[in-house]
Amino acid sequence: MRGFILLIIALLLSVVLLPVGFAFQIVTTFFRHINRYLFTIAKSIDQLGNVVCADLFNYTMIKNDGYRFGNEDVTISHVLGMNKKINTLTFTGKALSWLLNAIDKNHVEKAIEYERKD
Repeated sequence: MRGFILLIIALLLSVVLLPVGFAFQIVTTFFRHINRYLFTIAKSIDQLGNVVCADLFNYTMIKNDGYRFGNEDVTISHVLGMNKKINTLTFTGKALSWLLNAIDKNHVEKAIEYERKD
């Protein structure tokens, strides 16, 4: 029950504070470091998705013996890249990897290396 209450509080605070914090950050950086800031936000959302959708992604995108989704320290792309490397992607996982790689060449492969350095 404690986890549920903390989740509700976090969601309520997020709805109020995230837009204010985002606007404040944009104004205070004067667009100097905006690209890095936006990338960091995108990566954080990606890591959240990796945790929130872990069971769904494990069921639909990888074979049973694959590298599992759910680690809060890595992105969805990282997990896809690891499973591509060990050949444990399902059709859906291969399709998403293909789409990400079409948008950014070798995206899932680069995600493995990038997150090892972080």
